[in-house]
Amino acid sequence: MTQSATTPMIQSLKLRHFRGIESVDFDGLSQVNLIVGGNNSGKTSVLEALSLMYADTSQIQNLPKQFRQSANENDIWTNFWPTLFFDQDSSKFNIQSNDCRVSVLPKNNNKIEFEKYFSEENNNSVTPSGRILSIDSASSGSFYNNPQLKGRQLSILSTHQPPPQETSRLFNEIAPLNPENEAKLESLIRQSIEPRLRRLRYAKLKNTREHLVYVDLGSGPMIPFTQMGQAFARALHIYCEIFSQQPDILLIDEIENGLYYRGLEDFWKGLFEVLIDQKVQLFATTHSRECMEAAQLADEKHREPHLRFLRLDRNIDDPQEIIGTSFGRETMHDAMQFHQEMR
Repeated sequence: MTQSATTPMIQSLKLRHFRGIESVDFDGLSQVNLIVGGNNSGKTSVLEALSLMYADTSQIQNLPKQFRQSANENDIWTNFWPTLFFDQDSSKFNIQSNDCRVSVLPKNNNKIEFEKYFSEENNNSVTPSGRILSIDSASSGSFYNNPQLKGRQLSILSTHQPPPQETSRLFNEIAPLNPENEAKLESLIRQSIEPRLRRLRYAKLKNTREHLVYVDLGSGPMIPFTQMGQAFARALHIYCEIFSQQPDILLIDEIENGLYYRGLEDFWKGLFEVLIDQKVQLFATTHSRECMEAAQLADEKHREPHLRFLRLDRNIDDPQEIIGTSFGRETMHDAMQFHQEMR
């Protein structure tokens, strides 16, 4: 595990002049942080902000198409990176957690450069760690060797299901790292998605071209996991990402995608178990009340709370303003009891 027992999780997040958000603060973050809100309220923007702070170089380069559609990769310096600035003003752009900050240097010959800063341990001061990228002109830019903060390895999952070869490759990496985790993964899938599951195997069958994960349901030949449905594939990839990549931080956009609402509580129970065991901090978006309630019920199984809801809303009196609030399981419990709307 890259995150040591002494490495604290991300505790706070501040966004200034980032995308459609002028100013939002979230404090008291927890191990599981579920980001909720209406359409176009900035949920995915929170994941993008975390990516800018903690992603490695390849993840930064992939960010324009990670969560959003990209018509042409050559247009990212016009159609993606400049859109990160609220009202197209880069001078006030700032995203910050308790241990990392990304801001923009003063313009030099119209070049816009993103600089990363790390907070010193037990010290309120921050030190420059290096530049992430620069927007050189309307049609060009440069990526730098992005500095990484120890104990902050990041994994990112979008709404798109990755190619089955990728999921299968990750599965094949689990047993060499820790054979027990392969058994844990099978148990999790069995409990939350497919009770008939006997075992999973990485194999290349005769007359096929690719290695895939195959599923043993106890009768008949094993079948490729791609034929098991979206919920199976979604849950399998999430668990493979955790067990094989061993991230410290996991970002998931629209976590409920492909999962049937009646199975969400079992899914969350298993996910909480893995996140706590593997010491992974989760930030995930959802627009599903059923997903929120399932996460809440799963968290209530634990004596200590592990769940925090981060909510983004547009100000009714001023729709240009986005307001951020956070609340824990007591507030959500009361909302569920009195059927209040919390999405």
